[in-house]
Amino acid sequence: MATLSSALNYALAGLSVSATQSSVVSRNVSSAGDENYTRKSADIVTLPNAGPVVAQISRSSDRLLLDKLMSATSDASSRQITLDALNRMSSLTGDPQDDQSIAAGLSKLQDGLKNYEQNPSSGTLAQAAVEAARGVVLKINAASAEVDAVRTDADTAMADSAERITNLLAQFKVANDSIVRGQGTAGDLSETLDQRDSILKLLSDEIGIRTTVRPNNDVQIYAEGGAVLFEGSPRPVTFEKSGQLSDGVTGNALLIDGVPVTGANATMPVSGGKISAYAAVRDTLAPQLGGQLDQLSAGLINSFSETDPQNPASLPAVEGLFTGTGTLPDLNGANSGLAGKLKINAMADPDQGGSPALLRDGGFGGSAYVRNTAGQAGFQSRIAELVDALDTKLAFDNQNGIEGSASLKDFSAKSASWVETRRQAAQTSLDTATTTKSRATTSLAQVTGVNIDQEMATLLDLEKSYQASSKVMSVVNSMLSTLLDVVGK
Repeated sequence: MATLSSALNYALAGLSVSATQSSVVSRNVSSAGDENYTRKSADIVTLPNAGPVVAQISRSSDRLLLDKLMSATSDASSRQITLDALNRMSSLTGDPQDDQSIAAGLSKLQDGLKNYEQNPSSGTLAQAAVEAARGVVLKINAASAEVDAVRTDADTAMADSAERITNLLAQFKVANDSIVRGQGTAGDLSETLDQRDSILKLLSDEIGIRTTVRPNNDVQIYAEGGAVLFEGSPRPVTFEKSGQLSDGVTGNALLIDGVPVTGANATMPVSGGKISAYAAVRDTLAPQLGGQLDQLSAGLINSFSETDPQNPASLPAVEGLFTGTGTLPDLNGANSGLAGKLKINAMADPDQGGSPALLRDGGFGGSAYVRNTAGQAGFQSRIAELVDALDTKLAFDNQNGIEGSASLKDFSAKSASWVETRRQAAQTSLDTATTTKSRATTSLAQVTGVNIDQEMATLLDLEKSYQASSKVMSVVNSMLSTLLDVVGK
């Protein structure tokens, strides 16, 4: 009788284990499409004088592959943000061969001046030259405004990213505490472990991170650079929007636990993830292009300025066709914001009551600066000087990425090339980073993901096991019935 009872208990235990295993397999199959789900399996042990039991629900995991995926995710996100910004900036300068580019606008201005030089008496050609100059000004003004917008948008995105990091760290604490304390069933904990890993993946998208595991499966999070993000509890991640970010204005730093981690004063600068890329766009890339536009504007104002026609000269040079702040800018100075202030001198602007003939005659600085003192309708020398000014090399400084002296036309082409070179490099880097991320994702999925064919094979094995346990129960039941019948007689 004891033997039959033991057999029955073994059969019941087998059915219970098969049911649990079937439930796990079913959950694996239903979650196969979830990239954050890891394959679960029921670990079986056999107790002395008892049947098999489910000891725990384990999950497939690989900490090294997960760390690699997080690193690749941070890198790819950072490079995507950089490329997006450079694509946007590329449209500002335009391809030098594009009719809408600043370089093409300068060529149109030179062509307009050449036409005017051939017929200096034509008021129509004089006005056409001024309109060509206006086109250049409008392009530079628009590009400068868009550079400021790129910086402001990056600053806003930094604030949004900081908020997401704070929320993710709060979610991480809830999951991590449950795991450390061992709350819930084995199945619940395995799901919580998945949830914690998924939070880490999302966090790595925002900021480069690395993790360490302490006893009780307690995880600590550090930002790349060394700042502590989570150590038992989240560290405060704060960022205050910088407001209006015009040229020369530095944006606010991201703070982790009160310590700046972006900007020139960062003690532990972060790297990777969206937030570091936004900071680089706001504080480095966009300001460099803005500085180039300011230099180009300074070159235009200086090249079209008027000097004292007397010999020896006693009067200072003054602004001519192009004006900015009212004084001639220093080509080697910062000239912050000059591109946004560039405009056509009202004295030559017919829309403001000015006379385009000043391009021929001179006199923007007053009667002492007039070149065509005889009032000749065919006077050409001043116009010829303006035509040559666009091809005359200027000694620009190299603080904004463009080295060596260059003419205004060459400088605008170099500026477009500067953006395009970095855009192409960013695209190449992104392609590499995306490939690395894809491979890391595939490698992790091969270890932790669900293989439907494998799960179906497991289900067939479980079906056989279930049938075997059922058969044992059926035989034991038949034997017990026979035994009871014999005893009853």
